[in-house]
Amino acid sequence: MSPSEITAAIAALEGALSKGVLTFEYAGRRHTYRSASEIVSALEYFKRQALGVPASGPAPSTASRATFASFERD
Repeated sequence: MSPSEITAAIAALEGALSKGVLTFEYAGRRHTYRSASEIVSALEYFKRQALGVPASGPAPSTASRATFASFERD
């Protein structure tokens, strides 16, 4: 899939979640999911694709990463 198709899929999936629908269209195709959790899984998949991360398993060293730190004063 091209980056624009991945972006369109993410937008459509987020829209479906916000509306609470399980059947919707994007990229000229009709998609039906069995549950909201299936939509969330698909959304996670496409977001990983957008970042260039494999669908499962650890991210490669070339993937974008962010680190957060928390500090406390004694």
